[in-house]
Amino acid sequence: MTRSTLIAAAVTAALPLTLAPVTTAQAEAPSERRATSYVVKASINRTTAIAGEDTVKIRGSVKPRAAGKTVILQQRLEGNKRWKKSGTAKIKSDGRFKLTDNPSTPGVRYYRVVKPADGAIKTGVSKEMELEVWAWQLLGKRTSGATANVSRGYVEIGTEGYGWSLSSTPGVGGYIEFTLGNKCKQLRATYALTDSSETGATGQVTVTADGAPLVTHGLQVGTVVEEGAGVLDMTDVFRLRFDLSGSASPKGYAAIGDPEVLCTA
Repeated sequence: MTRSTLIAAAVTAALPLTLAPVTTAQAEAPSERRATSYVVKASINRTTAIAGEDTVKIRGSVKPRAAGKTVILQQRLEGNKRWKKSGTAKIKSDGRFKLTDNPSTPGVRYYRVVKPADGAIKTGVSKEMELEVWAWQLLGKRTSGATANVSRGYVEIGTEGYGWSLSSTPGVGGYIEFTLGNKCKQLRATYALTDSSETGATGQVTVTADGAPLVTHGLQVGTVVEEGAGVLDMTDVFRLRFDLSGSASPKGYAAIGDPEVLCTA
């Protein structure tokens, strides 16, 4: 071997090795590309609902998509830390889902959606969603305040029965009060003389909120103020009062058929 050949070999050995370019795919290990936990996004279609009347819809998505897998709807009442299962849904091929709930009791509640862990992917939980639920409540079932000469119970108005009504005694004025405590927003009722009233009888009902008269209904046999026309705003009302009177002769029984208030508690 010549001297020049030995020098060239020595130089080549001293040079650093040239590495081939590393692609992004080669740099990322499979465990780095795989999600470590599910990401759940969800939204609710309303912020208030009426118990027994409204259906709550919650839509969202899951990543990774997990098509065919199950998500769980959970809810808890305000002041309660415990979450309870209230529904499930299958995840669609695009990763989306839809859940529904029909709240039956008043009060504030919170919802969330959970995608359980699957293999190496950990559980995913959505943000909490708040819902304020209102419910119609029969005043006849509630504890009253001051009252005089007003009866509670079943009456018939226009041949229809009203099981939780308020009615007066003929010729004797009466009243009854209820405390709403600023927790209600509507009152609905039917106002009339009962079918027990004599032909020619008359009567009157006045509704008062915190000392301010809201409406007075003059009544006679055959006059019925239906529920729809009898809806009144109860927002921020603390004390509700009804004054009822019916003629002594002919005998008139003024009545409030199944009065209800829409409340959160």
